[in-house]
Amino acid sequence: MLSVTGAVFFFGVDRSDGSGHSAENRAQLKRACAGLLPYEELRGVVPDDVAGMVSQYGTMLEPDEDSRSLVNCSLTWPGHGSVRVRAVALVSRMPMTVRAEDILPGGDDEGYEAPGVTGRVGKDGRSWVVAECPGGLEGRVREVSGMYVTAVVDLPVSGKGNSAKYLADFRTAVEVANGITADQKCGGSPLKIPTRVIDTYEAHVTADADGGNIRVVGIDEPGLGVEKCRGLGKRAGFPGKWTVGGDLQDSRLLSVCDATVLDREDPMDTDPPPPDGAVIGVSAASWAGPLSESANDQYHRTGDSYSFREGERTKVIPDSEPHELALWARSECAAGSTYHRVTVSRETSDLSTYTLSEAERTTFSRDVRKLMDSYLAAPGSWPVQQRCHDTKILGEVEGWR
Repeated sequence: MLSVTGAVFFFGVDRSDGSGHSAENRAQLKRACAGLLPYEELRGVVPDDVAGMVSQYGTMLEPDEDSRSLVNCSLTWPGHGSVRVRAVALVSRMPMTVRAEDILPGGDDEGYEAPGVTGRVGKDGRSWVVAECPGGLEGRVREVSGMYVTAVVDLPVSGKGNSAKYLADFRTAVEVANGITADQKCGGSPLKIPTRVIDTYEAHVTADADGGNIRVVGIDEPGLGVEKCRGLGKRAGFPGKWTVGGDLQDSRLLSVCDATVLDREDPMDTDPPPPDGAVIGVSAASWAGPLSESANDQYHRTGDSYSFREGERTKVIPDSEPHELALWARSECAAGSTYHRVTVSRETSDLSTYTLSEAERTTFSRDVRKLMDSYLAAPGSWPVQQRCHDTKILGEVEGWR
């Protein structure tokens, strides 16, 4: 269900007399984690009943320490909450996924995004953001132009439910990222402090109140009809009535769109049903600057990168494998070198082993290239918004292998 929450302000009991541990804990909050935590927002909810404990390390905190983290810090009040943050240069593997299929709104798992911030909360409940550092981060053997930051705020913030909690997480992660880029003087604009989060969970509504009737009569899919995704599928010349959806991050580092001719409420109830071999679904995604290699690395580990089986071309689709083909390209865009990936899915009524004819396989390749060309050039699309140019087609990936 699509839901938003306004700016969260943190309030607590202000013990002006400084009794208990309040004064010491606030002073500790101000110093901890290289002074990167949002003190003004968190000071009002720092517990008074118990003294805080700090655990911290990282290259920004211990210059002589061999650490992959810029900051890895926790401030804990035993039994009363904690704040945990971690910032890592994007030369290391990200612990969270940036694959297109995992970022699209409307999945079965709960997720949240903050418009204007590259990042999200996944099913594990951990918030992450990505920040650019175009001038490079100090103390790195390799040139690094970005970082990811994770944050978990386990304190009684004001507001209701997960939206308030995750907004506090996002705001803390953004404050930490901005503090590091300012300290390192590595260029780029500070990330905007988010004022709301969007629930990207897809809600299915059944016909009866207790959910016993599994027939879906309604669907609330966040990101449905998002402007940057309009025309995907249709502009490539594929017939049918297309509906589009996409992520809601409004990011210059990341964009994901999908489109389908199937009924989104009940794909089996599409009228008229698409014929075998028809294009029924497409997607398009881009990852720019510091996210580009991270995305390619994640697809490579699962055998879905353009370079994994470079030059191989097959026609036999094994039993129960998807009839899906992907195409990768690389451009120069506003945030730097950028990977694009588009996919085309075709209808099949038979999931048994199927051998494409030479003509069918050639058509598949033409379809995915048409989609890539239309995605890169469509007015209002993310690549046009980000001034992408000097595009090179990299290669296909067969989804049935």
